[in-house]
Amino acid sequence: MQYHPPKPLFVKWNRLFNSIVVIGAVFSQRAEFLYFFLAINMVTFVATIHYGPTRFLLWPIRKTVGLRFLDVSPAYVRSYRMTASTERFEILLRILAVTAALSFYPCCPTVTWLMASAMGIFMLISAFFGFCLSALGYIAVKSLKARCRVC
Repeated sequence: MQYHPPKPLFVKWNRLFNSIVVIGAVFSQRAEFLYFFLAINMVTFVATIHYGPTRFLLWPIRKTVGLRFLDVSPAYVRSYRMTASTERFEILLRILAVTAALSFYPCCPTVTWLMASAMGIFMLISAFFGFCLSALGYIAVKSLKARCRVC
């Protein structure tokens, strides 16, 4: 199947939806939300954001409520562009982070909720400003790969 880069609107909505789920988990202190977050991201990892479950939730919500704040300003469109490798990297980091948080839940739930709080905050920042820590991580990994080839 050919990769279709997601539209900036889908990227923004995906990050916003995921952050709402994680923040909902933190406020309710229910691990089921984190498992839902994990499931959504695992499906998105396979299907990509373009065909992922959050995209199909966007249209009915947008038609009924409107949600004009989801529109991406032309000045920030570049911040929401993704390639196949950056998308996979971002989603994989989410999966790893929530798996790590859930692994602490049986013994140290406080650590789980601290990790989930940080994830939710960073995803909200990336949803509204396009600044994404996983994008910086991707750049760092690419930089390290380039330096290792030289050595």
